[in-house]
Amino acid sequence: MKLHILGEKNERIEIEALIRSYPNNTDYWNANWITSTIKIEIPGYLVQFTADLRTDELRDFLAELTMISSDLSGKAMLLNMEDYIQLECQMNKMGQLLWSGQTCYPVGNGAVLKFEFKSDQSYLQRLVKELEDILFVFPVIGNPE
Repeated sequence: MKLHILGEKNERIEIEALIRSYPNNTDYWNANWITSTIKIEIPGYLVQFTADLRTDELRDFLAELTMISSDLSGKAMLLNMEDYIQLECQMNKMGQLLWSGQTCYPVGNGAVLKFEFKSDQSYLQRLVKELEDILFVFPVIGNPE
């Protein structure tokens, strides 16, 4: 299951959700980790690494992207607890999606890549659908209490 964020100048972010990191666990804090690959292509850079993301992070990102899609304004953020990736999407008044992000690998003391690019809002529905598909296969388990 993959999600794709495409830019106007051939920028590309691809996140592939592979497996649950702790498939036999039912605890909210452990069960919602998914092993993923992150690939980012921007002019002059190619980054690819394995990362642990959380289904609740993807769920929150999806909710915010859905609001942008319906309101044609607003901001959405993918904030990874481990700091592998941080993404922000904001729709401007012309309907463009302005993406800014940062990756760090290895986590904590690794190389940091900061980037920005624009994309067309026509990509938004596909991104929302891809996130819905990922969360169908890897739903959020349990509650944080």
